[in-house]
Amino acid sequence: MTQLNEVKIMNDTMILYLKKLGMSYERNEIIRKILEDEACFLKMEKEDAYIILNDIGIQNENIDNVYSNLISNDVYYDLYKNGKIDENDDELIVRYKIYDTNNLFKKTKKIIKVTNGNETTNNAVIEYKESFFTKIFSKLQRFFSKK
Repeated sequence: MTQLNEVKIMNDTMILYLKKLGMSYERNEIIRKILEDEACFLKMEKEDAYIILNDIGIQNENIDNVYSNLISNDVYYDLYKNGKIDENDDELIVRYKIYDTNNLFKKTKKIIKVTNGNETTNNAVIEYKESFFTKIFSKLQRFFSKK
């Protein structure tokens, strides 16, 4: 959250600077309204976020680092915990898995989302356990195939 606050302060400073120079600051006013939503960087494409960060005055060398901090897993989890985002929200472009802290070490099925064009499918991956006899048979098979 501190990174977003810094970005907001930089935008406000840029507005004051542009006012003092007599230049148009309308674009930064729009950015101010966008930044009111704390999850705004999780809801926009990377290119759009880079344009906003560049307009605020962040140098090109630092944009990657700032953007990474604004969309980090910690920020996502904090916003989720505070109820500012919902993990099923369609507007979210950047998503992270929310872990159940009470059942962190229990075995669960892994769900893999595969996207083909506009179609998303869920594939459940179930752990495969070999039986004792299958393991021995495969080891013997590998041993004799080497000779």
